[in-house]
Amino acid sequence: MILGSARRGNIWYATVTSSEDKGLLACSFSDSKKSAEESAIRSLPKGLRRDFLHSQSESEVIEILSRIHAGKDISHRPNIALRTPSEFLRSVYKMTMGIPKGKVITYGGLAKLVGYRRAARAVGNAMARNPLPLVIPCHRVVPSTLQVGSYGSERNGTSRTKRALLVHEGVRFEGQKVSKSSVWAPS
Repeated sequence: MILGSARRGNIWYATVTSSEDKGLLACSFSDSKKSAEESAIRSLPKGLRRDFLHSQSESEVIEILSRIHAGKDISHRPNIALRTPSEFLRSVYKMTMGIPKGKVITYGGLAKLVGYRRAARAVGNAMARNPLPLVIPCHRVVPSTLQVGSYGSERNGTSRTKRALLVHEGVRFEGQKVSKSSVWAPS
């Protein structure tokens, strides 16, 4: 596994890629290089946490993460090697990647979409453990109150980072809540 990091503006992005299939295993971003790298490593399944080779060759993935973070369109997503312990997590993460830019869904709404009506809390836990933030846009999943909720290390329920990401993507707000017009209702 290879750990790569790079800075864009005042944000550090860190990636962990698989040396075998060259897929993205984990990523993170922070205003500190050390925090970004530690967060990316912590999000890996315990069996994959080892010593890492450092590499600066992840520039394409870093550029993609930087564009997503800034709310810009991307031409393609990076190749990912998502390793999750359950089918539930795979289905939650796959459905999360389908949430359109500029839209949000509630934890309960996402649970229903993947066939687990009463699993809103489990979806919230999956979002909190998301190994690929930005690539799997967990910031687009919000509580049923339509308030922003927590994101990353910001556990105060009014995450500035999550709100900024949503605003960059075109999500509308009414005060502290997401406007109902920005809630995704797939057909």
